[in-house]
Amino acid sequence: MNHPRGVISLPRSLVLKRIVGDIAASEHPGKVMRKWRKVFHASQVEVARRMGVSPSVISEYETGKTKAPRVDTVRKFVEALIEIDEERGGNIVSALENVLFSEELLVTLIGIGEFPYPRKLEEVYEAIEAEPVVHHGNVDVFGYTVIDSVKTILEVPARSLIRVYGECPNRVLVFTRIDRGRSPMVAIKAAGVKPSAVVLHGIDKSEVDDIGIKIAEVEGINLATTTESISRISKRLKELTEVQPGDRG
Repeated sequence: MNHPRGVISLPRSLVLKRIVGDIAASEHPGKVMRKWRKVFHASQVEVARRMGVSPSVISEYETGKTKAPRVDTVRKFVEALIEIDEERGGNIVSALENVLFSEELLVTLIGIGEFPYPRKLEEVYEAIEAEPVVHHGNVDVFGYTVIDSVKTILEVPARSLIRVYGECPNRVLVFTRIDRGRSPMVAIKAAGVKPSAVVLHGIDKSEVDDIGIKIAEVEGINLATTTESISRISKRLKELTEVQPGDRG
């Protein structure tokens, strides 16, 4: 549902407030603005048009060439992101509603999305060129979350993982900046959550830690690896959130 400019319904207003706060509280607000623009898959041109400014203004904020934006400017920026998403069906905001209630998860999030209908796991694997390591079946997947593994392990308590992933377990979790994959799997086991699959980014299947593999086997979690670039993974996963010609409706 679309809303008049400046009027955003609950819980959309809570999402707005948390993202504005995340940007305003940062020592590098421009970098955080760019991060959120990327999460929403919005171009500088799209956001600038919504805000009534030139794309160069957005670029200068994001690169730090312009001093830190005022809070009202940040609010308009985030409103523009939300409006763009609402016009596309509200996929990103809906996916964010649980995540944003955990301050720790804000800094770990790279990408998030919901699929228009259940996608088969093998379809998701094919999109991001993932190689199965442990396979428990071609299960249905309802969405994805891409997170920074190092920040997640260091900064996110188990209760936050339980809240976010436990409420929607039928997801693919992509962990970036992976060394061998033990830590993410240990964290998932400790949190007691069971995603449809875990994809370890940045390593080959032969490099996956034996303990990580054992956890996946015992817990019944599909495990895979991919060496595709983060930008490519984000792009392909985002494409899966859109209904394409020939897709089932």
